[in-house]
Amino acid sequence: MLGLPPSACTSFPFFYRAEAIEGWVADAETGMPLEGVIVVGHWRLKGGFEGGNPVAELKILESVTDQGGRYSFPAWGPKFALMGNLTSESPELLFFKRGYMYQGLVNHWYPGRDMSKSDWNGKTVKLERFSGGAEAYAKHLGRLSGDLWGIGHEYEACGWKSFPRLILALHAQDAEFRRAGINYGSVASEFRSNDSRLRAAGCGSIEEILRP
Repeated sequence: MLGLPPSACTSFPFFYRAEAIEGWVADAETGMPLEGVIVVGHWRLKGGFEGGNPVAELKILESVTDQGGRYSFPAWGPKFALMGNLTSESPELLFFKRGYMYQGLVNHWYPGRDMSKSDWNGKTVKLERFSGGAEAYAKHLGRLSGDLWGIGHEYEACGWKSFPRLILALHAQDAEFRRAGINYGSVASEFRSNDSRLRAAGCGSIEEILRP
């Protein structure tokens, strides 16, 4: 099967591919492009007894917006997956910039949809500034950290190595919370406290990212 040409592989049920994604991010209030927004895209496989449990990450990519607010992901595939099926909402796109509410966007399912495309290709995503205090912001980002733990380790042992810039950004945000007297640890702190598990899984150390 691995010797088949791409046109044949993409139609085989165990092979997946994705088209390139290009989009823009803007400030929700001003409409101005946002530079430095970190965008993580991930394609998740589900399976198990009822077929609806996450089992692995098929692909994880990271991008950062430029001065014009543009980000992009390259096309990829065909890629072989021995277990599970690509979820209909894949790829999920996560957007983060310090001081803004993070946002997660998924595909909308409909019968016969092309799983290689993203609903958000060619579109502008608007991020809202977070208007609450530091403690409320820490709780808000806790949900993002929970998602990233699943993407970066629970469903892909070394997946965290695919989004180093987001880990660094959340690590810096941790330091800001500590200066404000808030006892909060993002997924960056979670990875650090589980560094021995990461190394045991053959992923190396999180310090490779936090202390380059």
